[in-house]
Amino acid sequence: MKKLLLIVATLAMGSAAMAQGGMVTVAKGNESKNIEAEALQNSWYIGRFDERDCWLIREDNGPKTFVREDDWQVVSVDLHLRDYGRLELPQTGDCKIVASAIDGAFAHVILVDSSNARKTVVLAATVDMDSLQLVGGALDTLYQCTMEKGDHTYVWGAVSADGEYMGLLTLQQFTEKRKYEAEATMFDREMNELWRKEFPVGTTSRMAVSNDGEMLTLGYEQNGIEVRFTMNVISGETGDSYVLKINSERVEDMQIVNIMDRKMICAGLFSPIKSDPEDNLIGGTLSMAFDIDSATITKFILRPFQNEDVNILLNKKTKKVQRDSEVPFVTPLASVAMPYGSVLACGHRYVLRYTNANGTVSTTHFAQGIHLLAMDADGEVRWTRNLRRNDFEKKENDGLYIALFAQGDTLCLLKSEHPKEPAEYDIAKESKDLELGDDKCNLVLYRVAENGDVTKTVLEKKTKHMLVAASKREDGSVMMMTRNGKKSRLVELKLE
Repeated sequence: MKKLLLIVATLAMGSAAMAQGGMVTVAKGNESKNIEAEALQNSWYIGRFDERDCWLIREDNGPKTFVREDDWQVVSVDLHLRDYGRLELPQTGDCKIVASAIDGAFAHVILVDSSNARKTVVLAATVDMDSLQLVGGALDTLYQCTMEKGDHTYVWGAVSADGEYMGLLTLQQFTEKRKYEAEATMFDREMNELWRKEFPVGTTSRMAVSNDGEMLTLGYEQNGIEVRFTMNVISGETGDSYVLKINSERVEDMQIVNIMDRKMICAGLFSPIKSDPEDNLIGGTLSMAFDIDSATITKFILRPFQNEDVNILLNKKTKKVQRDSEVPFVTPLASVAMPYGSVLACGHRYVLRYTNANGTVSTTHFAQGIHLLAMDADGEVRWTRNLRRNDFEKKENDGLYIALFAQGDTLCLLKSEHPKEPAEYDIAKESKDLELGDDKCNLVLYRVAENGDVTKTVLEKKTKHMLVAASKREDGSVMMMTRNGKKSRLVELKLE
């Protein structure tokens, strides 16, 4: 395929390429140490304000003016990672981010601190991004509980696709009393509390918020060949709980991937019921749709891995005939809501640990193959595709990262890739070893059309920068964060 390359004038070095799938404009910011490269693996993208990208990051050696140097901090940066001030969220060094949203000049963040075995606290911060000040001067406490030995507290947070609602679900399990308490809270985009109620959600593993302001939960339990699904639909006026049973292989890593047309679309993996759970064998993918209004499961589809899928996940030539259709250590990598349903990406991931002669332990993280499953609003399989990958990284694993986002009906996937991979979509041959953080790589964009047709664009060739974070902005552009040793860089993509 012939490509037309154009040089465009931007504040940074940029390029535009007419490739299969449409025009891609790339604007690269300068390398910078303003944000520690190691901090990117802990980053959380909030959104965009005043032509700047707003992040939550945490560094081991933050500004000396902070109460604690490793506290979470809100940072606002331009294309060249010049920061326009930093705001410490005090006493949050032990917190995990639950959810975030941005509304005009105000960023809202929900955090949970469960570092104390006897106490869990959920906090909220509203930040004026114009002045980089905490609204009210302090974090608010949304929820807190004390626990006895053996008790557990679980916290979920989610934001609706349109950004209008933010939900918080807390579940406290009392082991000795053999009971639990669950509380659901819904906020609007300005972080005003709309409703709060206790509700017996039962078994729960995932939570989502619809554009109607409803909170939906998913839980499942396996008993032999029977899977017991628990779904809850909670609003300010009502709350309904449904238990549905299906005979199935062993369900693994089930998650909510979209809510559309009054259906909750779920996807995950399955393991053969006859296999030993300790072998971690995955037999294929699973898609399911739950109709909210009729309280029925409209589709429940197990799709076993095919010969090509296994060869890609194990990095073998596609012509090889596999005797077994199960692959060990396959895990979900990412998912994205699409106008027609959703796409789930999974891959073969494993870790090897070596004990050196001096007694120290070395760790290497591996990632092989990417399997894509697309489904419609009814949970029906729309298409499946495979991408090559044979990457590894020592010590950390932030470079073993892929990003999914939707561009209309087209799925877009960003990844780092070996420079000797074909310039066009071709999966026939095995992929070469790529040590991220050491070897040079290509930064690559794959696009999968609504009918499953795949095109590939190499955004940057033979770079030491590897992809570590990405997000789609509200204006449709895509922000990529890359890392090269201790230097980081922001890259902006505009797709047409």
